[in-house]
Amino acid sequence: MKRSGLFIELLALPLAIACQQPAAGEWTLDRLATMVDEGGCVQLNTKGKPSGSLVWTSGDETVATVDDKGLVRGISFGDAWIKARCPKSAEVDSCLVSVGYLAQNPILPPSWELFIADGEPHLFDGRMYIYGSRDNYNGLGNDGKIDWCSDNYHVIWSDDLLHWNDAGEALNLKDIPDEVKGTGRRLWAPDVFRDPQTGKYHMLACTNSAKVFILDADSPEGPFVNARTVTLDGKELGHIDPGALVDDDGRVYLALPEFIVAQLDPADYSRVLPETVRDLTPAMPQDNEPFEGPSLRKRGDTYYYIYIQNHGKKADGPLPTRMAYLTSKNPLSPYTYQGLIVTNHDYPDAGNVHGSFECIDGKWYLQYHRSVPSLVLTREACLDPLEFNEDGTICEVKMSSSGVRGAFGLGEKIQASAAVEYSTGRKGGLMELKRKEYPIISFNENLQWTGYRYVDFSKVPFNVTVSVKSGGPGGKLELRKGSPDGPAIAVLDIPDTGWKWKEVSARIQIEASGKDAVYLVATRAPFSVKYFIFR
Repeated sequence: MKRSGLFIELLALPLAIACQQPAAGEWTLDRLATMVDEGGCVQLNTKGKPSGSLVWTSGDETVATVDDKGLVRGISFGDAWIKARCPKSAEVDSCLVSVGYLAQNPILPPSWELFIADGEPHLFDGRMYIYGSRDNYNGLGNDGKIDWCSDNYHVIWSDDLLHWNDAGEALNLKDIPDEVKGTGRRLWAPDVFRDPQTGKYHMLACTNSAKVFILDADSPEGPFVNARTVTLDGKELGHIDPGALVDDDGRVYLALPEFIVAQLDPADYSRVLPETVRDLTPAMPQDNEPFEGPSLRKRGDTYYYIYIQNHGKKADGPLPTRMAYLTSKNPLSPYTYQGLIVTNHDYPDAGNVHGSFECIDGKWYLQYHRSVPSLVLTREACLDPLEFNEDGTICEVKMSSSGVRGAFGLGEKIQASAAVEYSTGRKGGLMELKRKEYPIISFNENLQWTGYRYVDFSKVPFNVTVSVKSGGPGGKLELRKGSPDGPAIAVLDIPDTGWKWKEVSARIQIEASGKDAVYLVATRAPFSVKYFIFR
């Protein structure tokens, strides 16, 4: 974790931790942000040793408290800065604690404004890490220009896939020598692997000028240093989006978006062994052309080359919204095309999809991103369960609202913005953005709808409570099961709330049926929805 610059009183800052840079010193807190349940606890620790005892304070004790050892207790829903100060050295650092955020897609609290895209999940010592590029809000970077990604990487991690932590900045573009980074202004999709012999961590990274380089770290969180160019036949790799795989025998393989796999020289992994280069293009289907974003994985004796596929041919304009894959019994070849893993093509403002999968506690999960509707260059990390057929092929994933939970249960708050289907399709238009808060859904026309996967109906709820606001004559909202025109399970008459938020409830008419999708259908608009809960 890297921090730099003079300390600015963090409690006075807005909750935008993605660019937070507390003061450097002999120590820092071990994370920039963390999630904890209401009534739950999380222990904050330091990296490095303070020169004296720390004084801990909470910026909002109605949200979270902290004791004199850095043990934080969640009190109520919200966000609180926890500050650690060393009176002897005058060093200060802070962590944003987000309390009561129920795990759902996207996986990070909106208050963090930490937009992770192109994620590569990896399990190191039982802990899941996600390495990816980091988008700026609406694409606006420190360079004053609008584009994908930003000039630094953040690493997020979790022990249970429900509560996430921001380990901080792992790499900044300014710390890479010009001869390595070239003219690149943004850091694009990275990947990380651990050397099985030395235990060191290596990051394969790239810039938007198609320069691939490799760095080293002693920790999976970084910082990653010693940047050096990756070469093939003595020439720089003019590529983006490098992916890596450490095989069971310790050999490290590289995937590139020109649909190449090869082995890296184990000397320091900065050279591609030319005799190992294989072109996988012949295995790709022609109706939906390959684009970029490769990743390598192994499950059992099967190797997977995961990549982004265009929705159609490039001649129609690239729209890489399909994650597809090839399989092989050898890391280099031959590979066979198998189909799709996930697509976000019908999600509002989707520009691409990129990710991979990993196993924790015997269960597999797919990491991918989706766009923030109306913010095309801003993407958010999502995580869903992944299942395989007996022959090793992948059961195609449908993007879900419930994420790793599999389905929402009784009493769990479902954010309206967690919708994965919209009546407005790719053009979106229903989500109303709120900086550092969950967006809301605004139904402006009759029969507009949003869909949510999944809710567990194995235990029949008694009623549903919806947070709404409306004006004038009010509105009417139907909750339908299975599809937008499926059976209505509840009907809510929405009163005129004076455009202030109010919870409205209705009885549920349903039989036990397991998990299913739920749709909010506005039969009389306009009104807005913040969240809903089955009880």
